[in-house]
Amino acid sequence: MIQGFMTGQILQQLNSRQASLIELMPGQVFQGKVLKLFPDNLATVQLGGLTVTAHLETPLELGQRTWLQVQPGGQPVTLRVINQPGQPGQASEASMEGLAKALGAPITKESLSLLHKAVDAGIPLRAESLRSFERIIAETGADPTIEDAIMLAAKKGLPLTKETVLALRAFAGNTSLEGEMGKLSRLAQQAMAQPEGLPVDIKEGLQQLLTRMEGARNGLAQVKNSFALSSSSSSAAQPEGSPSQSVLQNGAQLSAIQAEKAAEAAQNAPTPGIKQVIADFFERLGLNHEKVLGLTGGEKTIATEAENVKATLLHLLQHPKAEALPAPLREQMQQFVQQVTGQQLMMTGSAGDNAFVQVAIQLPSPGQENGENTLIQIESRKKGRGELDPDNCRLFFYLSMQNMGETMLDVSIVNKILSVTLYNNQEGLGDLVRVLRTPLERSLAEQGYRLSGLRVLSVPDSTGRESSRTSVSSLSLPPSSVAHYKGVDFRV
Repeated sequence: MIQGFMTGQILQQLNSRQASLIELMPGQVFQGKVLKLFPDNLATVQLGGLTVTAHLETPLELGQRTWLQVQPGGQPVTLRVINQPGQPGQASEASMEGLAKALGAPITKESLSLLHKAVDAGIPLRAESLRSFERIIAETGADPTIEDAIMLAAKKGLPLTKETVLALRAFAGNTSLEGEMGKLSRLAQQAMAQPEGLPVDIKEGLQQLLTRMEGARNGLAQVKNSFALSSSSSSAAQPEGSPSQSVLQNGAQLSAIQAEKAAEAAQNAPTPGIKQVIADFFERLGLNHEKVLGLTGGEKTIATEAENVKATLLHLLQHPKAEALPAPLREQMQQFVQQVTGQQLMMTGSAGDNAFVQVAIQLPSPGQENGENTLIQIESRKKGRGELDPDNCRLFFYLSMQNMGETMLDVSIVNKILSVTLYNNQEGLGDLVRVLRTPLERSLAEQGYRLSGLRVLSVPDSTGRESSRTSVSSLSLPPSSVAHYKGVDFRV
C-alpha cells in the first residue's frame, strides 16, 4: 500500500492546491471554457476546477472550449490560445490529440500519456521540455514508473536527464534501504572471494566499500536504537507490548526532529540525540557527497572517496577496470547509487519562485514490516534562503507496521504546537491513544513542542475515502483534509 501511495501522493503534494490557493505559473496549460465575455478581450474562464478573470490574447466565443497557456505578467492573468499548427487564428481542438498536434508532439500512446500527466500535474509545457520527455523515454523505455518520475522531476524543476529520472524512480519504489544495503554487502563479499581474482585496485575499492557499508549499517542500527530508547524511556505508564506507543512516540517526536533536521540539512555542527544520529547515518550514506566535493573544489581525493558509501560506489563504477566487477554486483551498485541520489533530490525544495518548500524523506525505523522504509513528506513556507520552517510545517508519515498494519500519521505544526491524526484500522486503538497522550506531551515538551490535539481515524481507501469504520477517538482536533488526502492544502 505504501508503494502505491508513493509517487502519486508526492506529485499531488506538489500539485496546485485548492482553487483559492492555486498560483498560476507561466507555461502551464489548461483546457479552458469561456463562461462570460467582457470588453477589451477580458473573460471569465474556467480552468479545470479554477475560475479566473483573464485577458485573452485571441478573442474566443462564449462557451468555447480550447487549450489555453498562462503567459508571464501581472493581474489579470493573460492566457494565450494554443492554435492549430499552421493556422494562427484557429484555436486547437479541446482534446489531448488536439493539444499534441498544436505542440508538435507525436500522436502516440506514450506521447499522449505523458502529455496528459503533464497537464494534470500543472507542469509548464514548452517544446524543449516535450523533447526532453521523449528523449528520456527513448533512453529508458516506456514505463508508467518512468513517466511518473519524469513528471516528478519536471514539477520540482530538476534537470530532465536520464540519471535524474532513474534516481527519482528508485526513490518512489521505496525499496527497503536496509535490505539493499545487506544485498550490496553480500555481493561485494562474494566478488572478493571469487577464485579468478580481481585487479588489485578494484579489490582495494571493494574492501573500502565494505568498510563504508559496515559504517552505514552501524549508523542505521544507532538510528533504530535511538528510537527504541526514546520509546522505552516513557514506557512505564504504557500497556505492556503496545505497538502504538512506538508509532505515536517516535512519529510525533520525529516530526519535530525531522522538520528541524531537514531545515538544517547543511549544518555540520554536532548536536545531541536522535537528530545527530540521523544526520550521521545520512552522511555515511553520502547524502552530502556533492556538497563535500564542492567544498574541496571538486577534487576526488582518496580521502574524499572513503568518506561515504555513494562516493566509494561512484569511484568503483567509474573506474577504468569496472568491467572486471561481476555484472550482478555492478547492477546492485548502480541501483543503490540511484536510491541514494533519489533521496538527495527529494530532500531538495522545488526550484523557482514557489512560496513553499516540499521535501520527502525515506528513513528506516523499528517495527516496519519486511524492513520497509518510513516515508515522510514535509511542506512549509520558505524561510530565509529557501529553508524549511521547523516551527510551522506539515508532515505526513506512511508506515507498514508488523503489529499495527498500514498506518499513517498526519502532523500539523503551527508555532511549535502539534496537532496529530493517526490513521489505522485496528479496533479499540482510540482508548489506547488516550493513555499515551500524557507521555507523548512530555516527550514533545523536551523538544520544545506542545501537543494541542490527537485523534484516530480509519485508513482512507484507494479512492481517498475513509473506510466504513467510524472514528474511534477525537481529542480537540478539527477535521483533517487528509481523510481525503490530495496533498497539503493549507498555508501557514
